[in-house]
Amino acid sequence: MKIPRPTVLLLLPWLAAAAPAAPPASSTTVPPAAARSGTVTMQQAQPGSALDATARGLVAQDLQEARQAGDRPLLLAGQARLGAASDRPAIFVQLQSPRECGSAGCNTSVYLWQAGRYQRVLDGAAGRIQVSAARHRGMADLVTEHDTYVWTGTAYASKDPAPNVDLRPRRPRRAG
Repeated sequence: MKIPRPTVLLLLPWLAAAAPAAPPASSTTVPPAAARSGTVTMQQAQPGSALDATARGLVAQDLQEARQAGDRPLLLAGQARLGAASDRPAIFVQLQSPRECGSAGCNTSVYLWQAGRYQRVLDGAAGRIQVSAARHRGMADLVTEHDTYVWTGTAYASKDPAPNVDLRPRRPRRAG
């Protein structure tokens, strides 16, 4: 069956919007700008590369839980130097799947080399992460669209945490 050309032209924008997005480039290259400040480039790490193996090891439990739930998340990783030039770059890891991502985007975890191993120092940053030129306690600040994270000396914490909210039930006022 041949579809008339005008019908095809009308359907093209709809088909393009419905098509799945292409996966990120398969590269572990981090632009030089990300080394000190700029956006951390999250990409699908080259299978078998040191970055891919390290990232998979860091989120092994999350990957196992996803597989048990019947999910196959896409693992993205990136690197950026947050501290001194002699420090190992931090590893940024993001799992992308319907189960792992929400309305604010996919969460990214950040791992730093401390005490002879990579340790999670930020969990749940949503959206693009920028490495800021601003520093706290010798480490670069991390900035997302909605938050700024500063180094506390042991981990990253929100510069503007959510206010405390009193969730206790209130007693109705008596009339009279």
